[in-house]
Amino acid sequence: MNHVSMTNAVLVSLPMPFVEAILAARSALDNDAAAALQKSLETARKLDRYVSDQPSHLTPVPARGKYAVEFLGVRFAADTLAGVFCRIVDMMAEVAPEALVSLSEIRTRGRRLVAMNPCHIHPYSPHLPVLQTDAGWWISKNISQDQLVLALRKTCEVSRLTFGNDIKFPLR
Repeated sequence: MNHVSMTNAVLVSLPMPFVEAILAARSALDNDAAAALQKSLETARKLDRYVSDQPSHLTPVPARGKYAVEFLGVRFAADTLAGVFCRIVDMMAEVAPEALVSLSEIRTRGRRLVAMNPCHIHPYSPHLPVLQTDAGWWISKNISQDQLVLALRKTCEVSRLTFGNDIKFPLR
């Protein structure tokens, strides 16, 4: 790893499960980045001090929304089931974009879970509504709770996460 001046560095607090998920995906990282993350995690675990659970203004909070979800320790809420999956897809795009490519290859009986082309979501029912995430992926806007759970389980499967641990839905 090249020496980087700390004057341009920013320290960011991340939930432990988030860092652990990044380390689990370390095979996709170069050795220097993986070693830096591992060292950071070891240092964080050694600290024996209280860290505030107060979220920053950038952290999604389940303040409003019908459906509460937790992704790698970050809780958020959305008003619709499609909104939940949209946020999960955007968060996955940040931590494991290659998992979304794998997820786009999965097709259920009548749809793809995610796609880069909106026509690929409902190939047999093009009249059904779709929604584009901030990361540019398309998802179905017509989704039931069972379909969302299936999509979240498949997301966990392709990214080596655990449904019910790394992605929790629904939250009680």
